[in-house]
Amino acid sequence: MGVTDVSGASDDAKNLANFLDGVLEKVITTYDSYSMPLPARRYWTMGSPAIDCEQLTVHLLQMYLGPPGDEVVEPRRCSDPRTATINITVSREVPTVGQSGNPPSPENIEKGSTVAAYDAWILMESINEFDQWDPVGFGLGVIATLEVDEPEGGFQTVRLVATMAVP
Repeated sequence: MGVTDVSGASDDAKNLANFLDGVLEKVITTYDSYSMPLPARRYWTMGSPAIDCEQLTVHLLQMYLGPPGDEVVEPRRCSDPRTATINITVSREVPTVGQSGNPPSPENIEKGSTVAAYDAWILMESINEFDQWDPVGFGLGVIATLEVDEPEGGFQTVRLVATMAVP
């Protein structure tokens, strides 16, 4: 089964896809500014990605009508901004139990944790780029939280959850 041909879709239909492209590009640029290597596999997707290799992913959690952080207590006008909540994840291999059944050394655990700490800092710093969609000033603001998932299947994921306006 192939992917639906959307080459004739209007430019307005592309707003969310363009937004996700832009987020991915801004994260890559931020990592480059820190001279921090990223996994070669980098993409955005709808829905949670499988964590089966080292990768950078962006995926949509939800989109709603209104500005970031808005508490919906009254109906909104259809012309109000659209806001998206996204996950930005960096998954990397971590030391695991070896073939001999021996646990990884404390030094190797700390080396893997150091990489995750760098990823956490750089991802949180990347939010500085997300509110600058308008070349003449700031946007509507960003809400961001960061968490580190437990290692699973030999990989650990650093996850930034960001809520921001879709330009």
